[in-house]
Amino acid sequence: MIRNFKIVEEINVGNLFLRKISKQDVEFIFKCLNNKELTSYLSLGPLKSVEHAKRLIKGYLKYWDNKIQFNYIIEIREDNIENIGSVSLWNINWKHKRAQIGIWLIPSFWNKGLGEKTLIMIKNVGFYHLKINRLEAYIAIDNIRSISLFKKCGFKEEGMLKQYLNFYGNFYDALILGCLKINKKS
Repeated sequence: MIRNFKIVEEINVGNLFLRKISKQDVEFIFKCLNNKELTSYLSLGPLKSVEHAKRLIKGYLKYWDNKIQFNYIIEIREDNIENIGSVSLWNINWKHKRAQIGIWLIPSFWNKGLGEKTLIMIKNVGFYHLKINRLEAYIAIDNIRSISLFKKCGFKEEGMLKQYLNFYGNFYDALILGCLKINKKS
């Protein structure tokens, strides 16, 4: 397997930073992933304890070391540093040069353009640093906000999977959204 890529532990555009998740993020992750509004369409959460958050981050760091998943904390750095969410490239398939992408922001930071900037940065990490050719997201069709965000950032609808996602015991159809490094016309 050819691996001529560069792992990026931190990247920024202005005062918006993506940085590698760390053990120091336990309280932030625990607090955020207990917010039902935030986790209603996430495969994560609600977390049951701080210990659960520690195990989650430990797993993320192991995946990072094995180069199969890269989780970042989204920060705004101005007078102080404020964590506002997380974005990840996961389920990476190096042979086929593809990865899935996931993002969440604290609700008070929704509708400020920060999700869009974050997706553009993580696309750059995937396409130009990791040499991925395809990024994809599987989003519940009821999650209009997330679908709109991904479409604004160049992702295209590719199909739907029936009852693909299970949140809080309810099954949801998932819209498949994909983005290619080289926009080829079909």
